[in-house]
Amino acid sequence: MKSIVCLCLMFGTWLAAPEFSPAQTRLGFVDFQYVVSQVKSSADIQIELQKLAAQWTDQITAMRDSVSALEKEMETISITLTKTGRDVIEKRIKDGKQQINAFQEQKFSPVNGELYKKQQELLQPLVDKIRKGIDNVRIREKYDVIFDISAGNPVSIDKKYDVTPLVLQELTGLGLSVLQQTSQAGTELPSSNRRPTGATTVTPKKPVDQSGLENKKDESEVKKIDE
Repeated sequence: MKSIVCLCLMFGTWLAAPEFSPAQTRLGFVDFQYVVSQVKSSADIQIELQKLAAQWTDQITAMRDSVSALEKEMETISITLTKTGRDVIEKRIKDGKQQINAFQEQKFSPVNGELYKKQQELLQPLVDKIRKGIDNVRIREKYDVIFDISAGNPVSIDKKYDVTPLVLQELTGLGLSVLQQTSQAGTELPSSNRRPTGATTVTPKKPVDQSGLENKKDESEVKKIDE
């Protein structure tokens, strides 16, 4: 809600400013997240990140198994343990759990985790090229502003202002390979490959031909009568 209010205020400011009057300003939009998904190298980056995450997850699983084994051991021999022996095992269990939490924070923290930093490291050169491609399109096509609709929540936008296909074409000139291209700006990309960020595509079931079922039912009844 806050982002929508900020966007409305931003539009209101531009409309109120003389140098950004609607008659003089040419606006366009691009789906930045979709563009990233269409660059072939981004798929390789995701695979590398998934392998790294899986490796660290396996390590966490092994650490948890070790702690669980200690807990079971203490339950099994609890009667024969002295207070000193129990204290030693309990400390090992406590230390093990703390190590698991610290490892998770170190690897998977959404702010300072190694996985997040690795993602930024791998994606940044790609993002820089995409931003350059968008800027090239803005300058060549004489747009004043190009918005990223994947970062906002647009209610309704005319497709003729969509420069996403132009950006995809521009990226090939910057040395990036894309999964698909379109011939002109404003061409809607296939819905099977493109969907709004955060949305879920639901494929409706085909309607059942009731008449065909009825015919089969009638034929079955006729056969029963003949028999």
